[in-house]
Amino acid sequence: MAEPGHNEKSVTYGSAARYTLVVLAILAVTLFIWQIKNALLMAFAGVILAIVLGGLAALIQKYTPLSRTWSLVSVGTILLLLIAGFSFLFGAQIASGFDELTQKLPQQISDLRDTVREWPMGEHFVGSESGADSGSVENDGNGESEEGKESNVPEGTGGMIFDIGVSLVNMLSNLSLIVIIGIFFAINPTIYKKGIVLLFPKSKSDRIHEALDTAGNALWHWISGQFIAMIFVGVTVTIGLMIIGVPLAIVLGFIAGVFDFVPIIGPIFAFFPALLLALSVSPQAALYTGVLYLVVQQIEGNLLTPLIQKKMVSIPPAMIILSVVAFGLVFGITGVILATPLAVVVMVFVGMFYVQDVLGKEVDIPGKD
Repeated sequence: MAEPGHNEKSVTYGSAARYTLVVLAILAVTLFIWQIKNALLMAFAGVILAIVLGGLAALIQKYTPLSRTWSLVSVGTILLLLIAGFSFLFGAQIASGFDELTQKLPQQISDLRDTVREWPMGEHFVGSESGADSGSVENDGNGESEEGKESNVPEGTGGMIFDIGVSLVNMLSNLSLIVIIGIFFAINPTIYKKGIVLLFPKSKSDRIHEALDTAGNALWHWISGQFIAMIFVGVTVTIGLMIIGVPLAIVLGFIAGVFDFVPIIGPIFAFFPALLLALSVSPQAALYTGVLYLVVQQIEGNLLTPLIQKKMVSIPPAMIILSVVAFGLVFGITGVILATPLAVVVMVFVGMFYVQDVLGKEVDIPGKD
């Protein structure tokens, strides 16, 4: 006859072994997800593109007798024509403008450093000019110190521009993969939804389907509103800078519109190149440029966005900032770019699976029909 203590110990050891295996499995899955985080972000970006294509196709289906397949074909054709037309009209100007921008910005940064150095305590913030010159003399070492003195480009600026160029190349290569992923997702989204649902218990299938559809609707509403805001910002900034007389107004307006995809944070980064180029014209132009960007953001935030958000998704500003910081720390620059749409999905899932299902409370879910 087995001793009771022996059975209890066996049960205890068996339970501990099972819990240990579960913990190890969770850690292994977490580590695997962390290793493929960049691929997951690209997949999420592809989902966003698929939602855009699907939403536009749904609009065409609503007002035409075309099927979904032909609606998607029409959307793709229209987008290609718009891109080709935009490139034909403004592509060469924007490309040359970006090239000129990369040449002017280092010089403007250098001029700004020289100006700040003349202020009281200015050398404390930007360093002394003699230190910079001596560094250039040491680096030359072959009688080329005069050339180093003539160069006003701050040390490290060339490396920064090179890093930005490499990042842009990587982004363009990743963009091509995102487009391919988005097209496949848009052609047959159902098969991918079913694949996700299969990972959960059968009793939760309907709820998972509902959550995925709700998240997709929320993303479509947010993207629609944000796209309207981006066009408004880009066009308004371009016209305003042209009136002020700031060089490369089209390029700066394009940057302002694109960077507006990252609310609150993006417009701040888009403002600095415009300010530096405005300083090359005059301090008065720089002042007008600052007022222009401030007025545009105030109109967007206090007038345009509230009108858009009557039907679109509203996200609290504090949550946007926290999302940008959190996803940026975890995923880098890609996390910053996708922070707000990721926050939209998190809002939907937390609201449905935790607030409603776990806590049993009623809450408005973004994208809920």
